[in-house]
Formats: sequence, structure tokens, C-alpha cells
Amino acid sequence: MAINYKIVNDILNHVGSDNKSNWYVGIATHPRNRLFNEHNVNEYSGRWIYNTNPMSEIDTRDTEKYLLDNYSFRGGPGGGDHPQYVYAYQITYHTKQ
Repeated sequence: MAINYKIVNDILNHVGSDNKSNWYVGIATHPRNRLFNEHNVNEYSGRWIYNTNPMSEIDTRDTEKYLLDNYSFRGGPGGGDHPQYVYAYQITYHTKQ
């Protein structure tokens, strides 16, 4: 496995003491589009995070799997072709999973 523990720690620190089941973790090639257009996260008032340095697809998928397997985040496999980013957002009544 090629888990990026920096991204794992960044996401865990961003979520803080929040219940992780109120957060969604995913992977994407274009994270801003995925977050703000597809998941309908509010860019300005929503709580969200993604890595800004692209990773290999293997690292991205392994990091997402690690977060989903070891914490109570919502999400699932997917991410389209050649995802390079791991993202997380707080689920609200506005967001779409």
C-alpha cells in the first residue's frame, strides 16, 4: 500500500473532534469541480479539504481506502479515471453524496 499519511493527518486534523460519520471522503481528478459542483459543497461557508499536490492514482486510492477502512467516514470506491486528489467535506442538508 502507498498511503499518504500527511494527507491522512491533514484530513483528520481538519475534521478535529467532529463525528467522522458526518464527513464524506472521496477521490477525484478535479477536486474543486467534484466538491462544489457535484457534491454541492458551499465553497465559502462549507467545511472541506483536499490535497493540493497531485499524487499517483495508487497513492490516492490507497489513502482513500485507509481513511474509509479505519475511520467512520462516509464514502466509497470510485473517483473516475486517474484520480490524483483525496478530498473530504462535512455533510449538510445542502450536500449530495
